[in-house]
Amino acid sequence: MGLRRRYLVCLGLVGGLAMVLAPGCSLGNGAGSVTGTLDVPGCWAGTFNLNPNFFAAVSTYGTATTPTNTDALQIRIQNGGDNETFSDGLAILVDDAGEVRGDPLPDGTSRPSLLGQTLVVALSAGVAPPGVPLQPMATPSIVHASLYLNRTCRTQNVALYAMSVSLNPDGTCERTEAGDVSIDCGAPVATVPAGSDGGVDAAGVDASPAPEGGAPARVGTSTIVFDSLFDGNPDESNAQQRLTNASFEFFLADPREVCPGGIGPPPPCRGHLVGNFKFYFQAGIPAQPFQ
Repeated sequence: MGLRRRYLVCLGLVGGLAMVLAPGCSLGNGAGSVTGTLDVPGCWAGTFNLNPNFFAAVSTYGTATTPTNTDALQIRIQNGGDNETFSDGLAILVDDAGEVRGDPLPDGTSRPSLLGQTLVVALSAGVAPPGVPLQPMATPSIVHASLYLNRTCRTQNVALYAMSVSLNPDGTCERTEAGDVSIDCGAPVATVPAGSDGGVDAAGVDASPAPEGGAPARVGTSTIVFDSLFDGNPDESNAQQRLTNASFEFFLADPREVCPGGIGPPPPCRGHLVGNFKFYFQAGIPAQPFQ
């Protein structure tokens, strides 16, 4: 495999923290918000505000083994500039930034832009919790996200993933007096073909038909909208092509709570976050070499 050139974007770093994660990164402007509610047993239950002040991204560019000039883009929205191991933050992975941007393929084949469109956020097609078989997907999600709480939940390794989740009957995922969101792994679930509106309303809630005699199934679907996305070129001089600007609504779950065999409703909701972020690419020295 050829040498992958990786570049770290650093914005909103505070004082000497810049040297902790990425020495040599230049400072720049970045803004964003991440707010909502979490229900993490043994750690956090109630309203949550990440108060992000660190925005970073790593992209690969010019790799001989990649199908396009722009491929994976990793975005990190974090509180503080410390290492992820000691921080709270949100990690977002775009499998192919060129596909989102609508950049043509190397052979000149054009692709429609997905900018401004609502994209479903889910686990990667090749990722499944233990005991759950990998399922073929006609149109797998190309955006994935996870929340890490390594500073707040120091005594446990907490990572929640943006995906489809089971909600309370009223469409919320906060813990009620009755306890956690409960699911019946033996109940059938209505599914909506990918590529349709997914039965998702403006709140990202799918009011799918319920089994006969039951209440409507309430399923929250994670989504993101990119209004602009960095083109992956570290030498880019056009400011607009260096801009990443997005808004999102994530329903979070612990994949270990997926029904056995993956049959049944989605896992219970462990968090609901809404937010946005906006920053410009500024090339800096990577924290470590990559091969």
